[in-house]
Amino acid sequence: MAWLLSGCAWVHLGADLPNILWITSEDNGPHLGCYGDTYAHTPNLDALAAKGVIYRNAWSTAPVCAPARTTLISGVYPPATGGQHMRSMVKMPAFMKMYPQYLRELGYYCTNNSKEDYNVAKPGKVWDASSRQAHWKNRAPGQPFFAIFNITTSHESQIRKR
Repeated sequence: MAWLLSGCAWVHLGADLPNILWITSEDNGPHLGCYGDTYAHTPNLDALAAKGVIYRNAWSTAPVCAPARTTLISGVYPPATGGQHMRSMVKMPAFMKMYPQYLRELGYYCTNNSKEDYNVAKPGKVWDASSRQAHWKNRAPGQPFFAIFNITTSHESQIRKR
C-alpha cells in the first residue's frame, strides 16, 4: 500500500505517473535462472528480471491461489476480508477497496488480462477492462496505465493436463 500512497504524492507534486506492468506466472517456484537455478534455461525471464524486481524473500499468505489472490487485490490478509476459504465468495467490508480502484482514482487506466478468481465480490467498478482482450493500448493518449497479464501455462491445473 505504500506505493499507492507514494502515487498520491506524485499527483500532488505534478510529476508524471509511471506506467505499471504486472506479470503473474503461477506455481513456478524458484526454478528460474534469475534465482540461480543452474538447470533451468530461462533467458527471456532472466532478461526481464534483470530490468525489473526480483523478490528474494517472498512467501504467500495462503497455501492455494484464490485466497492468496484475495490478499493481492485487497492488500490485507484473507481473514480480514472473509475470503480465506478456497472458492468462497463473500462481500468485502464496506470500507475496503481493491487496489486498482485507488489507481483509477489517481487517473490510471487499469486492465486485467484476465484472471478475477478472487474469493470476494468486487465492490463496484475495479477495472477499466478485464478480459482476454484487455490491453493498456485502449487508454486515452498520455494516460498512465496499470496492466496485469496472467500467464496460466504454469498453473498446477494446466500441468496435470500434459
